[in-house]
Amino acid sequence: MLILLAWVVTACSSPPPEPTQQPQPTEAPEEGQTITLITPDANHIDNDSAPKYQIQTRLTDFQLLSESEGLAWGVTKNELRLYLTRDNGATWANISPAPNVQFLSNPVYGKGIFFTDPSHGWIIRSAFGSTETIVLRTTDGGQSWKISSLGDVNTVSSVYFNSPRKGWLMTSWNASSNKENKALFSTTDGGATWEEVMQNEQYNPNFPNDSIPFAGVTTGMIFRNSTHGFVTLQTGALPKIFMTKDGGKSWSLGPAFLVNERLEDCDRVITGKPEFFDASKSTGWMSVGCQKDKEKTITYHGYFTANGGANWKFASFGLNAQAGVNRLIAPTFLNSQIGWTILGDTLYHTIDQGATWLPLKESSVLRSKLLEYPEIVKLQFFSTEVGWLLIEKKEDKRSILLQTTNGGISWRVM
Repeated sequence: MLILLAWVVTACSSPPPEPTQQPQPTEAPEEGQTITLITPDANHIDNDSAPKYQIQTRLTDFQLLSESEGLAWGVTKNELRLYLTRDNGATWANISPAPNVQFLSNPVYGKGIFFTDPSHGWIIRSAFGSTETIVLRTTDGGQSWKISSLGDVNTVSSVYFNSPRKGWLMTSWNASSNKENKALFSTTDGGATWEEVMQNEQYNPNFPNDSIPFAGVTTGMIFRNSTHGFVTLQTGALPKIFMTKDGGKSWSLGPAFLVNERLEDCDRVITGKPEFFDASKSTGWMSVGCQKDKEKTITYHGYFTANGGANWKFASFGLNAQAGVNRLIAPTFLNSQIGWTILGDTLYHTIDQGATWLPLKESSVLRSKLLEYPEIVKLQFFSTEVGWLLIEKKEDKRSILLQTTNGGISWRVM
């Protein structure tokens, strides 16, 4: 009885239980459009009978692969969310790599992501902390990913593949606004192994050298074939282009085509990365922008080539100077004559290499969405009819992807 009484007294005098911990407020979720995901079987990524469900996601970049196929992606909680559509965005397959591969920033196409076709693709995650630079590769449209190490701990500045097996990857370190050390790696087995073919850490401008110089920040890289390639650099006020004829081992300064009387009054000249239009990669272009620092504007023109980049011809665009948040968005071209650009909330079209630009018929969807999402991320056309446009409101972490199938006259949310 004494033992029982003591137990009852102890129980009654015990302190009350700790109150339940209330959930803490979290950061506002990233918002975007609602997309329909499918869970395909191993052979049919666009299987009509596959289960479907909807999610809301924020997209930060995309790439068209054909008139009906394309990629779109973003990073949420350090995980890359990568999606592939084969039916003009009606349904998407989640082809993301494993979530244990963490990303500190959103990959940009041609720098952190590259696909040669819907089946063969690469994701490059730059080194950070104690982790090293890694290359993820797929040969089955993202259903599975293999991983390899680059053997480099520097920042990836550019990546390009001209076939499912042959590719190049540029890294940089000791970077500032107009200079950086550079190293170039190449692969002949689809990214399983990489070989360093060039580095400029020992570069001395007072002696002959065949590497890309320390001066200049890499803005683009492209290869016509397994031997001939180009790298564009921003070097202070004027950009430069370097060329290789041996797969990237040695480089020489390209033609001084960027010295142009139309650009003499610019505070800074900015070029986009070279792009080729045809399979033979003989015709191509790159944008060139005249930046005025005081006015905070950029006026765009173009350089076009018809002989694989051996020579470039300047084309003056009859465009007004662009200001505001979208001044860094250059026009986009489908071939040497046909292109598009957005000024304000109006889409303009050219069929004469930018000599004249005509506004397209107003799209109520495009205008209303640009009011809601005023920042342009990317505009790309795959044909004269099919194009995608990604717009966002960055401060609210919101984005939306639009598509046109009639050359930009009308648009729909994908």
